[in-house]
Amino acid sequence: MDHHALMGLATAQHGAIAWGQARTLGATPQEIRHRVDVGLWRRFHDGVYVVAGARETYEQRLIAACLAIGPETAASHRAAATMHDLLRYREPPIEVTTTRRRSPELVGVTVHRLADLRDRWIVERDGVRATTVARTLVDLGAVASPRTVEAALDRATGRRLVSYRDVRDSMVAVARKGRRGVGTIRPLLEVRIGRVMPAGVFEARMSSLLSRAELPAAVPEFVVTDEHGGFIAVVDFGFPDRRVAIEVDGYEFHSSPKAIADRDARDRLLASVKWAPLHFGWHEVDGQEHRVVEEIRRVLRSRPLFSAR
Repeated sequence: MDHHALMGLATAQHGAIAWGQARTLGATPQEIRHRVDVGLWRRFHDGVYVVAGARETYEQRLIAACLAIGPETAASHRAAATMHDLLRYREPPIEVTTTRRRSPELVGVTVHRLADLRDRWIVERDGVRATTVARTLVDLGAVASPRTVEAALDRATGRRLVSYRDVRDSMVAVARKGRRGVGTIRPLLEVRIGRVMPAGVFEARMSSLLSRAELPAAVPEFVVTDEHGGFIAVVDFGFPDRRVAIEVDGYEFHSSPKAIADRDARDRLLASVKWAPLHFGWHEVDGQEHRVVEEIRRVLRSRPLFSAR
């Protein structure tokens, strides 16, 4: 038995090791049973073990589930969205997809059986085989609400992990009558294909909010000029006929004194050409949508009509 190779593999798999893997590396059935009997390994699933002392992690549970079901398996749906940091759960689900028609029933594991899972749709994240970002976004609609899928899509495109067209191509590749998930992602893509790629995840969320609230169309990355055409600023979203600018302080914004001073100076420049800037933080856009929409609507109503500039 190649002890070094065996421990190296277990380490790469967050402490998990499968019976078949151990046998391939030369361990006999007796040696495997001995390791379990003396507490060096503990059973996790049938035919899957965890090395004693290995830290229990979410990744370990996902790997163990994939090992128990077979090599044609990958973390998917909400689990893949968690691995790609598109969604966050207090208790992330253990959710996998396999091409196998039959597999062991695993406690606490949600298993999807989809024949269209191919290597092109699988990547490795922190040692875990997981569906790609594009494929995950298509699959996600089968188990999550449209609002949740939209949030994941905005985060993925805002962080430049994937483009709208990448997701569309993934949807087209797996779409078929009755294919769960496609009906959720399709309308989200239909209103986004052709848009300018959002500058960040925050901007993507704001763009979705404006569209959903049926507010007047805002122009992303709008260039504000003075009466002579001189450059003033580029605002994240502009309502030029009302001279209202929506500024987003960034997904990772830190309110340092310099950042605040720079923002105030920029606001004064906008005010000098009669533009009204509105600033919102991530927690507001992501969790206080109604208040954000009402604030934008109130300011738009209070502003006179201007010639676009």
